[in-house]
Amino acid sequence: MNAISFYKQSPPCAARQRGAVLIVSLIMLVVITMIAAGSMRGTILEEKMAGNSRDRNLAFQAAESAVREGEMSIENVASLGGFKGTGGLFGRTDAEPDYAAEATWTNGSRHIDAGADYGAFQAPQYFIKVFTTVAGTEGALNLSGYGDNKGTGDVTVFKVTGRGTGGSADSAEVTLRSYYGRIF
Repeated sequence: MNAISFYKQSPPCAARQRGAVLIVSLIMLVVITMIAAGSMRGTILEEKMAGNSRDRNLAFQAAESAVREGEMSIENVASLGGFKGTGGLFGRTDAEPDYAAEATWTNGSRHIDAGADYGAFQAPQYFIKVFTTVAGTEGALNLSGYGDNKGTGDVTVFKVTGRGTGGSADSAEVTLRSYYGRIF
């Protein structure tokens, strides 16, 4: 008696498949990994850009608040006698500090720290310099708004320079300057 075996030979198509599915799936896995890595790299770059934009905006707002505080302090000045070149107040004949020099903002006698920091890394800072005086009828300037007549008199013009930083030690730094006039 002859036993018939159904499994004498492998099917003809199994002999031709020598791991082709494995190779194709590995290639697809590599392609998908490269796409995912590129997407992650782009996302990380966009996150850094958004953070830098936030820091720049925070620094700008801090510098603007310093300038506004300096302008408000000018309104409280009774005379120009306090502008002696120290404490952030510089007279007409005093040398104005270099706003780009780090010493201007680290030396406490060269600037004034503003009251609010608005989340910045350090408090906004400013200094005020008496710039010039516009005398006589030329001093009848419209300084506070459209249509306001300030009358005649000498207008003292001040330069207010403010500096603000972003949210961390190595973030953005913004310096703003404003010219502000007042009749004494």
